[in-house]
Amino acid sequence: MSTQSVRRGGTAAPSVREPALVAIPSMKTAGTGPVELLSDAQRQLLVRSAAVRHFPARTIVYRADTPAESVFVIAEGVVKSYRDLANGRRRIAAFLFARDLFGLAEAGHYVNTAQTITPVRAYEIGVDALTELFRREPDIQLQFLCKIVHVLREAQQHSIIIGRRDAVGRLAMLLRVLQKQALPRGRSDIALPMSRSDMANYLGLSLEAVSRASRRLELQGIVEFVGRHEVRILDRQRFAAVAA
Repeated sequence: MSTQSVRRGGTAAPSVREPALVAIPSMKTAGTGPVELLSDAQRQLLVRSAAVRHFPARTIVYRADTPAESVFVIAEGVVKSYRDLANGRRRIAAFLFARDLFGLAEAGHYVNTAQTITPVRAYEIGVDALTELFRREPDIQLQFLCKIVHVLREAQQHSIIIGRRDAVGRLAMLLRVLQKQALPRGRSDIALPMSRSDMANYLGLSLEAVSRASRRLELQGIVEFVGRHEVRILDRQRFAAVAA
């Protein structure tokens, strides 16, 4: 299937609990996991400022260095954010999931290219409309700031992952990141929506190194790869130790 480039799509009526933003709070709360940032009233304000967009799999939502016209909140699906380097290599900066925010800019231009991995439904909010909403509703601006801080923490985690010398450890840490997307929490099956090539680009490894690391985790009885898009944790304790 060829890569497409789509800036506008169809529309659909939003559900009651959308759009949603979740993040681990900066301040101490009763729990330790991500929490919902937006109230129902704030969701309705965003709905009135947003358009619902549908993107097929492998669609370029926007390209790096193009004018930043909108930000996006994912309702369903998976997106990758990447940069093509001058040497021809590609470096994936992040995988983005439901309730994630993307499209933040630098000097009015997108920093990375965003491409869908799966079919995606997202809320597109124009920069001008969002700026006006921030002026009228400071509480929403605070919630978006909390989400941006959460995104920065995840970027730091990515730096830690690629800083590990062992490929097995890098792969295990990525699987733990994907495990956090699974519902209910703590389930043993982890979805792998991205390709092995995408995983390699995110981890800063060759495709062969990712394959060897996968086999090693399986031979050690820690995980089992079920087809190309699912992995099952067999030994939770050892998996946690390798991914620590």
